[in-house]
Amino acid sequence: MSEHPLLPQMRSNQIGREAIERDIRATIRGGALSHGWIISGPLGSGKATLAFRIARGLLDSNALSDDDSFEMPETTKVFRQISANAHPDLFVAQRLWDEKKNKFQTEITVETIRKLTNFLSMTASQGGARIAIVDTADDLNRNAANALLKALEEPPADALLLLLSSSPGRLLPTIRSRCRQLTLPPLSEAALERFLVTEGIDAGRAKAVSSHAQGRPGYALQLATDEGEAAITLAESFLTNAKAGKSLKDVSASIAGKNGDTLWPIFREIVLGRLSEAARASASGIEAPAFNGANSAMLLDAWQKLGTLIQRAEALNLDRAQLINAMAQDLFESLQIKAA
Repeated sequence: MSEHPLLPQMRSNQIGREAIERDIRATIRGGALSHGWIISGPLGSGKATLAFRIARGLLDSNALSDDDSFEMPETTKVFRQISANAHPDLFVAQRLWDEKKNKFQTEITVETIRKLTNFLSMTASQGGARIAIVDTADDLNRNAANALLKALEEPPADALLLLLSSSPGRLLPTIRSRCRQLTLPPLSEAALERFLVTEGIDAGRAKAVSSHAQGRPGYALQLATDEGEAAITLAESFLTNAKAGKSLKDVSASIAGKNGDTLWPIFREIVLGRLSEAARASASGIEAPAFNGANSAMLLDAWQKLGTLIQRAEALNLDRAQLINAMAQDLFESLQIKAA
């Protein structure tokens, strides 16, 4: 059985971000580091890994391995403290665990952001910076977002806010205007393959996973787990059977089963990703044989319908088995549209 990927705060390496890290180190040396940053990119692109690397480097620059990156030995004190979520000068704001419902809350609340602003106002325990990471800013509710804005408007001295976001365009314009934005570009499939092999994934599996990962290293690692491989199989089965109007009983049973919470996010990403990729390819004149030669309008219609359906179902916490059947119906109908 494959091991689960390390949590971002525990990872010592990151690929494909060398130029970004070099630029940030140069900015720091020039004394021009902004007090607020938005690090954006899709799920699994390495936003959190980069944020924790930056935090480690700012909290103990003497422990860094060179002048152009945030590489740091795992044996250093600051690395071990952050890995254990125990560094006194780092605060991570994220959705909290709801003991009553036995799951994470759906949003970051204003109470969490008030704790963050109070943390930033305190003197650093080790005489350096105070750093807060918001993972992710997409999860802020309105009151929390407004509270965070106040911290950005009047930032304490030597305080740094790193906001992670998969949809920065949806953040408050006033938050965006007060932050420097940094976007993580996708990596090549070849780069992902090499990365997965260094992580202990066999070459064949690494190649298969990389074709689904859409240039995202963290997502590739997630796909390389046993649950990820199972989700890929389910997504492929869903697409094959749904476009032909066939039964999805086995897919529905798996997604609604005891491992559904692990399988569903990956399954959802793969299905929507395949439709998006096919729509872009078709718009460029490349036929989509996996979707019976559907044109870009048909594929875009399917992507939009399924995305909206998923968003509504997740907001209302609807039964996933019913959701799978509804998704299949929408996909089948979209692919029957006559080309204009």
